[in-house]
Amino acid sequence: MQNVDVAVAGVGVAGAFLLRSLKSKFDVLAVDRREKLGYPVECGEIIPVKEEMKILLPDLDDYSIFDIPKLYESNRTECIRFIAPNGREFVSEFKMHVVNRDRMISEVAEESGHRILNPKKIISFSGEELRLEDGETITAKIFAGCDGANSKVAAGLGLKRLVRVPAKQYLMKNVECDENSIYMYVGKRISPGGYAWIIPKGDGLANVGIGFVSSRAERGDTIRKALKRFVEEHPYSSEYLRKAEIVQEIGAVVPVDLPYQKVVYGNTVLLGDSAGMVISHVGAGIPTSMVAGELAGRIINECLEEDDITKLSEFDRLWKRSMLNPIKNGYLIKTLWDRISETDERLSRYLSIVSERDMWKILHSKIPLKLRLATFFIPVLNRIF
Repeated sequence: MQNVDVAVAGVGVAGAFLLRSLKSKFDVLAVDRREKLGYPVECGEIIPVKEEMKILLPDLDDYSIFDIPKLYESNRTECIRFIAPNGREFVSEFKMHVVNRDRMISEVAEESGHRILNPKKIISFSGEELRLEDGETITAKIFAGCDGANSKVAAGLGLKRLVRVPAKQYLMKNVECDENSIYMYVGKRISPGGYAWIIPKGDGLANVGIGFVSSRAERGDTIRKALKRFVEEHPYSSEYLRKAEIVQEIGAVVPVDLPYQKVVYGNTVLLGDSAGMVISHVGAGIPTSMVAGELAGRIINECLEEDDITKLSEFDRLWKRSMLNPIKNGYLIKTLWDRISETDERLSRYLSIVSERDMWKILHSKIPLKLRLATFFIPVLNRIF
């Protein structure tokens, strides 16, 4: 048994930035199942630049965390191209870092100087101890659940499992697209219940993937078949991918639920995907996890310095003030999207009344007036569209 000040379950983005923000004088132990931290990459690897984060999370106190070092950046994009099922393209200015997520996680975590135990799989959390696959146990003054969408810590607290969407992604080479643009594609045929993407990493490399909700797909369709269609057949994506070759293939699940109303339970706190801190209509979890790690570290430092674990509950107030509204807006947009995307034809008709300014707001997790009004008239509009 090991007894420490802080036990961190999982070293993804939230765990790495939590480690970075915890003071070196405390006895901290992180546990992660991966042999190489952050690998394999399980996301599109994009982070909005600091100026965009000020729009996306307007209530954040400090944006310096988004001064992303150049060494973590593989590309910098200038806009998002959002393509409807009928080929209509919306172009929205939205500057992004395309990062090497695995390198960022591993270096941020290791440079914290805190101990990291890996590869070690967490079997369960009792509320009082973490139990590892080799029978070892860890007790702590404070536990931090940063172990992702399938969180053992959240399960140990008895919380309901968040709604999740599977995603599948290829890292591809010889991709012939505009490397200043991120491409987002919607439509039931290629990505039922989600969207597909091409995210250029530079030098012809790109992350190419889809989200997939089987309950919204045609019978017999699968995520593997849908990604194959997107790469080889879809008229508005295959032109960029005709010479592309698969370098790596990964799968993951992304929470698309509202976050837990409460993420602090006694001496335990949940962060990032473990807590559902994801802007669900675009599946954005890296920036929110970075913020969560930074804020939680600040609170945990105070708890330990003042020997008052009850102060941990302040994290619930702090993260909600900083990013709950954009997360709720994203969930509302996703819910509305599900109601209008039963067919590609209907979705294209709805998108015909959306302007590029509307799309800019939607991508920045803001709700245009016409979208708010539409929520009340969907049953009527569905008969028209």
